[in-house]
Amino acid sequence: EAVTEAVTYAGDETRNRRVTRIQEGGDWAGALMAQVSRVLREGGDWCDVVKAQTLAALILGLRPHLVCEIGVRTGGSMIPMMLALRAVEDLEIATHGLAAPRRGVAIDAWSAPASCAGQEGADHAWWGAQSHEDAKQTFLARLARLGLLTLCSVVHATSDDAPVPDLIGLLHLDGNHGAQAVRDVERFGPHVKVGGLLVLDDLAWAGGHVSRARDRAVDLGFRGLFPLGTGIVLQRVHD
Repeated sequence: EAVTEAVTYAGDETRNRRVTRIQEGGDWAGALMAQVSRVLREGGDWCDVVKAQTLAALILGLRPHLVCEIGVRTGGSMIPMMLALRAVEDLEIATHGLAAPRRGVAIDAWSAPASCAGQEGADHAWWGAQSHEDAKQTFLARLARLGLLTLCSVVHATSDDAPVPDLIGLLHLDGNHGAQAVRDVERFGPHVKVGGLLVLDDLAWAGGHVSRARDRAVDLGFRGLFPLGTGIVLQRVHD
């Protein structure tokens, strides 16, 4: 049962207000989904509201201790997931007085060569013309403005070079869609906990590498659950 007295955290009045809303029976879930929708446009059109709110809902239900994303750009999907992960902490504080440690890991090279690798034609030209540094700074500014910097570790590296975290509860792979997509599944997939989730984006991307990444995930013990946007949600059912 929810504690009856307010649990306060010195210097964090915003969190205290969120926790009090939960304790008083307020519509904390509706407030979270409204915030996800409201801030979504800041991240561009990379993630629509259905996917963003679905990712948030998956985190509320699964309550993972570690969420990892490869391919962050401006945070179109990472920001909604971090807002949901913080909401899980708020729920635990409201009901138990404290929250188990949770964190997000955002991995992106923010590099034109890394984005262009394995891409052809218009995709190669488009990625080569983008300002990756601007995208990174936008993401960092959004984390700061929303009070998520302490919850999210930002790793500025390619997915080949980034440290692989253990015991991943939710892994969202939306990085390079060339052969790198298969390597990302092979490198990070085994570190997803049994029962944890893997979300792949753009299954039909030219070259067929993302669909092969899906097939490789099945080899590693994942089972498809349902489509999500242009991608799929899978769950790890065995090692």
